[in-house]
Amino acid sequence: MKKLLTAAAALAAVLIAAVALLSLPRAERDGPPRVTGTCSTEGPLQGGAATVPLTFAGPVPIGGFPRLRWTAEGTRDPLAVRALVLSGPGCAVGLVSAEILLVPGALERAVSERTRDLGLGALVVGATHTHAGPGGYWDSFVAARIATGPYDPAILERIADAMAQALRQAAAARRPVQAEAAEVDARALARNRTGAAADGRLVVLRLRAGPEVVGEIASLGTHATLLGAQQRLLSGDWPGALMRLSAAPRLFFPGALGDQSAAGPETASPERYAEAVAARIERAPLRPLAPALAAARAEVPLPWPSPGGAPRLLRPAAGRLLGGGMPAQAAATAVRIGPLLLVAVPAEPVEEVGRGWREAAGPGAEILSLCGAYAGYVETPERMARDDGETARTYYGPAMAARLEAAIRMAAGAAAAPAR
Repeated sequence: MKKLLTAAAALAAVLIAAVALLSLPRAERDGPPRVTGTCSTEGPLQGGAATVPLTFAGPVPIGGFPRLRWTAEGTRDPLAVRALVLSGPGCAVGLVSAEILLVPGALERAVSERTRDLGLGALVVGATHTHAGPGGYWDSFVAARIATGPYDPAILERIADAMAQALRQAAAARRPVQAEAAEVDARALARNRTGAAADGRLVVLRLRAGPEVVGEIASLGTHATLLGAQQRLLSGDWPGALMRLSAAPRLFFPGALGDQSAAGPETASPERYAEAVAARIERAPLRPLAPALAAARAEVPLPWPSPGGAPRLLRPAAGRLLGGGMPAQAAATAVRIGPLLLVAVPAEPVEEVGRGWREAAGPGAEILSLCGAYAGYVETPERMARDDGETARTYYGPAMAARLEAAIRMAAGAAAAPAR
C-alpha cells in the first residue's frame, strides 16, 4: 500500500508539473489585420456555375459527431460539390461549397493551389456543415476523435480535386449574366438553442442569363443536424436536399449559426425542411444588382487557443495541446456585388456576434460562415465571462470576436464598390 501511495503521489506531482509547464504565459499573438488581395470591376458581369458529384473509391468515415465506429455504412443521398464563378474585366471571384462538415486549412490551400491558373482575385472555400457528411480529411489529433474521424490524406485529395474541378467547370461556363438578390425573413424555421434571439436571415443571390437561372447562392443560419448522431449513412442533411431541389447549381453557405438550430414541424425530415426553405427562396423579392464587382481578403493573427470546454485553470494547458491543430491566423473575404456584400468567415459566430459583424461591415453585409481554415465557434466576451452560451464549444478566448471583426472591417472597406 505504501508503494502504491508513493507511486500515486509521484504521478500526481508529474501531472501538476506538466500542467504548470504547459500553463506558462506566452507572448501574445497580436497585430493589426492586413489586406492580402483585392480586385474590382465595373464592367459587364459574366457568371458560370457547376455541380460535381462527390464520390469515393472506398469506405470513408462519417463526420459530424464523436463516434466509436467511424466508417459510414453507405450513402443516404448523393453528395456533391458546387461552384460559382463571377467576373468582369480585371476581377474574377470563385465560390465553392462542398457537402462536408468544415474546411481545414490544408483543404483550403489545396483548392487554392489547384486553381491558381484561373486567375481568381478572391476564392471562398466553404462547407455546408452537414453533420452526416464524409470525414477523414482533417489531420488533427483532436478533430479525428470528436468531429471528422481518422485522417486519410486520400480523402482530402479527393475533396480538393472535386472542388477544383467544380471551379474549373464554372469558370468555363461563364456567360453574360444579371445578378439579383434578396433577404427573406425565415425566423419561423430557426430557434436559438441558448434562448437568445433567432437569426432566420435567408439570403439569396441569383445569376440569370435572360430568363434562365445560371446559378444561385443561398444562406441560412441553422445547423444541418436533423439526421442526428445515430445516422450511419452519408448525407448532405437538409442543405443537400435544398441544393438538389434546384435545376441550376445552388450553392449553400451557412449564416451566423453558432447557436441556431432548425425549428418547426418542417424538421420532421431533411427533405421537408429543405422544401420549406426552397418555398421561401421562390417567393423572395429579388432585386437587380448593379454590375459592379469587388473583392478583398484580410488576414489577422488569432489569440492562442483556450478551449472553453476545459476548466478555467486548465485552459492555458489545454490550449497548448490543441494549438498545433488550430490556425494561428484567420482571414475574412468580402465579395461585393452592387450593394450586396458577402463576408465569408472561417468560424461559427453566434447570432449576436454575427449581427455585430454585419454592422461592422456596413450596409448590405451578410455573413457566410465556415469558409476557410476552420477556427471554431465565436461567442460574445460577456457570455464567455460567465461560461454561458456556446462557450464550451469555443477554441479561442474572448478576444476572438474582436479579432475577426477587425479583419471583416478591413476586408469590407477594401472591397468598397467603385463610385458610379
